[in-house]
Amino acid sequence: MSTIRDVAKLAGVSVATVSRVLNGTAKVSDEARRAVLNAQEALDFHLNANARALAQQESQTVGVLVSSVDDPYFANMIKACDEAAWERGKMVLVTQGYYDQEREQMALNAMISRQCAGLVVHAIALPDDAMARYMAQFPCMVLVNRLLKGFEERCVNIDNVGGMELAVNELIANGRRNIAYVNSSMKILDADYRCQGYLRALRRAGIDADPALAVKVPPTLEGGAEAARILMERHKSIDGIACYNDALAAGVMNTLMTNDVDVPGQISITGFDDLPLARVIHPALTTVTNPSDEIGRCATELTLAIHDGRPCHLPPFETRLIRRGSVVPKA
Repeated sequence: MSTIRDVAKLAGVSVATVSRVLNGTAKVSDEARRAVLNAQEALDFHLNANARALAQQESQTVGVLVSSVDDPYFANMIKACDEAAWERGKMVLVTQGYYDQEREQMALNAMISRQCAGLVVHAIALPDDAMARYMAQFPCMVLVNRLLKGFEERCVNIDNVGGMELAVNELIANGRRNIAYVNSSMKILDADYRCQGYLRALRRAGIDADPALAVKVPPTLEGGAEAARILMERHKSIDGIACYNDALAAGVMNTLMTNDVDVPGQISITGFDDLPLARVIHPALTTVTNPSDEIGRCATELTLAIHDGRPCHLPPFETRLIRRGSVVPKA
């Protein structure tokens, strides 16, 4: 088994620098950090990498890695993780990966070095082979919103393809045929899956997909505003817009209405996630459920059950269409 000295030697840095990088306890140069992470991956080294020792630690923390805490979806999930951990006498330690491979790797290293009792991980940028090595070494690690071959029993996910198909079908059922799609510009799997759902709904309805009707922007309110401006310039005949998430849909809706577009009469809009935002904007947003709170709770219960040696079975996570005021029949 490789040691921290082996990593330092291969990276050409001191043992102290390796420790700082893997623990995330101090800033180092970008060059040194990349060298350490590359050496770590090459040697398949982790601090406290003995999985049996990790499982036996009486840690009081559950590590939770999310992409960004300012995303309402992850805020709901973190709260649910915290509540589930508290019921088992644990606290959560939250880190962020920002959809970046290096940041995700450093965040995982930091949680592992702290010998958390459980690990709930939303890591999208790390490639499958790297993620599989972490999962193999740390049997308490549970993945959220990602399906990894060979570890399906520790992956908590929803049907993103089917969920988006529900949203687009609702637009089609209301007479909408020129349907745009506003996707996330982040390189994340659920964005790809939801786009597949959009395309599948069009195909099954006999509607040809127009590449000009698909745009990618940051999955935020501001991104939605940008997407609306792009679509207004490209096509005047759009009568429906399906959005990757509720924040994008709200940004699209606000910008269209500011520019005197009749929503939902002229253009109907759907979102995804059913965040509280969807209920308070006007018109209220037709969207698809994505039970982030249930997912967070179940992922936390699963990681702690594995740690404790208790049985735990994941329930199915249903996506449902929630009809509200942003979709109406086309006149």
